[in-house]
Amino acid sequence: MPAARLFTELLFWQKAREWSKRIFQQTRLEAFRADQRLVVQINDSSSSVMANIAEGFGRGTQGEFVQFLGYAIGSLNETQSHLCAAFDRGYIAREEYADLFRGGTEIRKLTVGFLQAMVKQGSGVKHVQKLKSWTDQVWETYERLTGKPRPALFVAGSDARADEFYAGKPRVIPEKGAESDGE
Repeated sequence: MPAARLFTELLFWQKAREWSKRIFQQTRLEAFRADQRLVVQINDSSSSVMANIAEGFGRGTQGEFVQFLGYAIGSLNETQSHLCAAFDRGYIAREEYADLFRGGTEIRKLTVGFLQAMVKQGSGVKHVQKLKSWTDQVWETYERLTGKPRPALFVAGSDARADEFYAGKPRVIPEKGAESDGE
């Protein structure tokens, strides 16, 4: 799946937008409309879900995006809590309440799934993928195929100088007591 270029391409943002719209339509019904405080709170929190997704997307770093997706989930939970209050007060029917609550749960699952994909091992958000050098890959293959450890280029405690090594002429220092051929 290609990367999204605009936040409007994100499925969980699209679902959050539709969800917020449906909640707003419910708050326009006569019974609900009379409770202005709850109307404002539920509309603010439901629109905050999609707004936080959009803001995080636009921040430019994955870390900030993850942070704002967390805010979006918090606003989603707040909205679901307001839905419970609206149902308890008789402002919305059981079926509509259940459908809206399920819609929020679906948005949460999509958002969490997206987050998990972003922070999995090697994604660059939570973990920086450490690529092995080509040399290490070759030696690991050698060790796996031969069952032997990679040979040591230098004996531990030797006095080989780094400039000789980087000049392309590493020398193997014989163990104490062994004869050296000078090269």
